[in-house]
Amino acid sequence: MRSTSVISSLALFSAAATAANVVEISLNRLRTEHPGFYPGKLRSRATTDTYVEQLVNNVTGGGYYATVQVGTPGQTQVLVIDTGSSDVWVVASDANLCTSKFLQSQYGDTCSDTYNANKSSTYELVDSDGFDITYLDGTGSSGDYFSDNFEIAGATIKSLQMGLATETVRGTGVMGISYSSSVSTTETYPNLIDQFQKQGLISTKAYSLYLNDYHSQTGSILFGGVDTEKFIGNLSVMPILPTTRGGTNSYTVLAVALNSMVADPGSGGDSSNVAFPSSQAMPAILDSGTTLSYLPTSIASSLFEAVNAYTDDEVTGYTFIDCESPSDLSVTFSLGNGAKIVVPAAQIVIDAFAGYQSLIPSNVPFKNACLFGFQDLSSASSSSSSKLSIISAATSSSYVLLGDTFLRSAYAVYDLTNNEIALAQSNLNTTTSNVVELQASDSGIPTLTGVKSQQTTAASSSGSSTTGGGNGGTTTGSGGSDGTVTVTASPTKNAAGLSAFSGPSFGILASAGAAFFFSILGGVLVLA
Repeated sequence: MRSTSVISSLALFSAAATAANVVEISLNRLRTEHPGFYPGKLRSRATTDTYVEQLVNNVTGGGYYATVQVGTPGQTQVLVIDTGSSDVWVVASDANLCTSKFLQSQYGDTCSDTYNANKSSTYELVDSDGFDITYLDGTGSSGDYFSDNFEIAGATIKSLQMGLATETVRGTGVMGISYSSSVSTTETYPNLIDQFQKQGLISTKAYSLYLNDYHSQTGSILFGGVDTEKFIGNLSVMPILPTTRGGTNSYTVLAVALNSMVADPGSGGDSSNVAFPSSQAMPAILDSGTTLSYLPTSIASSLFEAVNAYTDDEVTGYTFIDCESPSDLSVTFSLGNGAKIVVPAAQIVIDAFAGYQSLIPSNVPFKNACLFGFQDLSSASSSSSSKLSIISAATSSSYVLLGDTFLRSAYAVYDLTNNEIALAQSNLNTTTSNVVELQASDSGIPTLTGVKSQQTTAASSSGSSTTGGGNGGTTTGSGGSDGTVTVTASPTKNAAGLSAFSGPSFGILASAGAAFFFSILGGVLVLA
């Protein structure tokens, strides 16, 4: 049955195997992993049931990429890793974008690694014309659902159902790893994370995400385990917030309670609380497929004022910040009842316009303007210069979208079996690894302790440099779970009263995670 859903984020990755039944995918810089040990680890390092995959960070364009094999014999596919959507889909070798130079010019994209069903002996058609994902501007990808073998990090999933895009505006496929309840069809099927567990490759439907430093080339995603070398202090566990539809709660998106934000302009300036509407905790969607992070107008305005960021309402709709902002500028997020994630300047003052400053609108008051890692949902959607409508008019201000500009500073463990997420401050640019396998017998994410402090170096665009105030810090999140935190529509509720959130439908929520790749077209900055 053909149905339409809105795809969220994109992030791409490449493979590297570790122990069986735990899959780790590295994001940023490729590095040699060495086992290590730190006190506080509950169990021995896993020797089976984990898989690690290398993820490549496209620093200039945004997004995290992985390389997988689909079919028999395997056909190489470069996919975006996406915690904000649920389908795996690949681009067909005869897709319209791949065969039309006009469409390639229109959408600013081409096809590289594609899938040819005729070259796989294990290909099976599942639903002709059943795959249909729509983007916010009304364009999208559509085609068939099919099944075939899918290999990642040395683990092979047999007969995985995937989308085969024959009509698409994007030349790269997506690996969605959110709840199967949000696949792009009304007939729910076991998706990638479901099949990982169902076929005995991992013990529980859980994975850990480590995006690493902005300038690092790779990071990792670990299926079935936690790497205690990748985070600082204790993991803080919190419930995933269910969404409410028609009075019924269900798990569809990976959202947690965001209680507060504190902005520190750096260089001795006064820190200030970022204003939340009616002091209400906000649902925050943690989405690896979105390169920036997006805030409702009331929250965004308060943050921008605190850090001296400037929103160009005249031409681009983007929010800019001075590239010369203090290196100790930071934004601190409090989530659940214990997690505190510090996002430093090095991860959110993004020099995306090097060599193109002359194209920055003249009203932007910075001699050297950088893109700010947090943007206003409404300004972005109303901008006449944006190629994609980032958020539809139907979207309310009832949630925030925390993409890569937040997740680079956080080590995130997603447990879809027990509907929990754990967060801790990321240990940037570590070269060691200590994997703890997650067990099916776990009642939730276990209490685990990472390293004691941030390591001493951080990647930069020109190599390594000593970590300063803006390159990671040593702040750690405190342990503990926030139990039954609930999100409700009532503006009088605080963090202790959040359990489910209503508001936009899943389609609108997912659409907020559409991939954002920056390009410069026609003399103005647009989203491609």
